Amino acid sequence: MVLLLKLITSFLFLSFNLAINIGDDLSFNLDLIKHQPCGHGSHSKWNKKLEFESGNGRRGPKLEKVIDSDNCYAVGGKVTVFEEFSGDFSIYLELRNSANKRAVPESCQRQGEDGCGGFGSCLYCHACQTFSDVQGVRAELQLDGKAIKCTDGLKKGVYENLRLVFCLPKLDDILRSQGLSKENFLQLVADEDGSAIRAMGIFATVYVFDSDVSKQMQTQQRIESVYKKTKKSLFKDEPLPPEVYWSLPFNKMIKEQSTYVACHKIYGNVKINKAE
Repeated sequence: MVLLLKLITSFLFLSFNLAINIGDDLSFNLDLIKHQPCGHGSHSKWNKKLEFESGNGRRGPKLEKVIDSDNCYAVGGKVTVFEEFSGDFSIYLELRNSANKRAVPESCQRQGEDGCGGFGSCLYCHACQTFSDVQGVRAELQLDGKAIKCTDGLKKGVYENLRLVFCLPKLDDILRSQGLSKENFLQLVADEDGSAIRAMGIFATVYVFDSDVSKQMQTQQRIESVYKKTKKSLFKDEPLPPEVYWSLPFNKMIKEQSTYVACHKIYGNVKINKAE
């Protein structure tokens, strides 16, 4: 189940009821329950610069297949910009299978030495440059069909002509990063009759930063590594105790709700099926 959550990271931009093929004999389905902006009040510590449109399985942004591009899609929708948004920005995706905010989210696997990238609850740095030949989700924010340059940014206002274009990684690349063959993966996700995995809840939060927060993540990596070396009783993928996890530099920013400029929550059910 933990492995499945990490794999789902690469498909969370599909925020509606949709099935897509992720291999010759597999399809992925995310049944959206709801997605909405995070709450922001007068006492909130984070500065809300962007707000994305909310919706559910019946209304909200729609998906389009990008013509002549393998495994690439686009989703539009209304975006409100409260303050000018410019400069290089980063996205942190927090992934969990429980609505309990105190619970430790899924860890980030295959994270780079710079604190960026990977599968799981990970920080994706330099989002303006991620539409390139790299492993994982590749995305590009477009205005009127053209990529937005970080130097240009977005002026204050309400936009109806924005869309996120993204390309999903190949299933073989994801499985390879986890050291799995497709046969092993099918055994892990099959239910009792061998046809599909039972539906499971997914809770994701997307945080957007307009400042460089990779240094906090790098420091966190080093602290976490030292801590695990001193705790021989911890298994390789065992989560940190909550009091330790939320005290780490980057996680502390999330817990205290500071630094980020946009926040969006996604709730849904997921299932991987054998394609017919």
